[in-house]
Amino acid sequence: METVDFDAEAKPHPEDPITTEQFVTMVIRSNKGHIEPTRGSWSSGYMDYALHKGIIEDYDLTNISKPIERRSAARIVHEALLTEFGERDEYEWSAAEHLRDLYSCHTCVMHIAQVYVKGIMLGRDPNLFDVVGGLTHAEAAAVVVRMLDREQRIPQKEGRVFQSKCLTPDEAWALMVNDPAAMLIDVRTHEDYQTGHIQDSICIPVQDISNNPFSVCARKATPLILYCQKGYKSSLAAQTLIDAGYSRIYTIPGIERYPYTICRVQE
Repeated sequence: METVDFDAEAKPHPEDPITTEQFVTMVIRSNKGHIEPTRGSWSSGYMDYALHKGIIEDYDLTNISKPIERRSAARIVHEALLTEFGERDEYEWSAAEHLRDLYSCHTCVMHIAQVYVKGIMLGRDPNLFDVVGGLTHAEAAAVVVRMLDREQRIPQKEGRVFQSKCLTPDEAWALMVNDPAAMLIDVRTHEDYQTGHIQDSICIPVQDISNNPFSVCARKATPLILYCQKGYKSSLAAQTLIDAGYSRIYTIPGIERYPYTICRVQE
């Protein structure tokens, strides 16, 4: 029978870089306690649980033994907050916009912004998150403590005021009934839209909005209701439209966050 070395990672030095496998284990163990290995690896139970819950991705498994990058740590913590703790995102996250590298990883923007403004992971200096930098074991432990205990966080609140509003689906439907000019916009890719979308929505990908926000509609007072898969892209698209001068911008929960009736494009 194959033996499992449970103590292989038991006593790392506080200043040693933490690997993806060690960080994921630390995050999951902090909430779920000990999980028995599912395979030969000491961390397999934690990794399998995190993958099943959507806290990690295949990318993390590919890089399981490498030092974790701060952008990946931010994503994992953010997903754990949503999935394990039911903690809602901060609606106001503009305080993160001064980070010079916030938009250097487009898929990481909302993950970094949320853990930053919540005060769970701060920048390396006042204007840099250091997205591809690493974490030591001591730094990772501090991150997990702040994830678990809001009293230990250092919230970042200084930023410009966002003007978009998050609506419930019922509020959005009422708005569309009362104002026939209102537009329901899916900001995912055309491919994602075809696999399933909310009825009466049109597809304008966030990249197209970023390239030319004025192409969405001519009248800037038109109510625009945005959604995506999880809510991250719609938040980015909303701020782009606000910056372009549109005055009635709304978002609704993403498709993964609410049980919408989904329509599919017929072949």
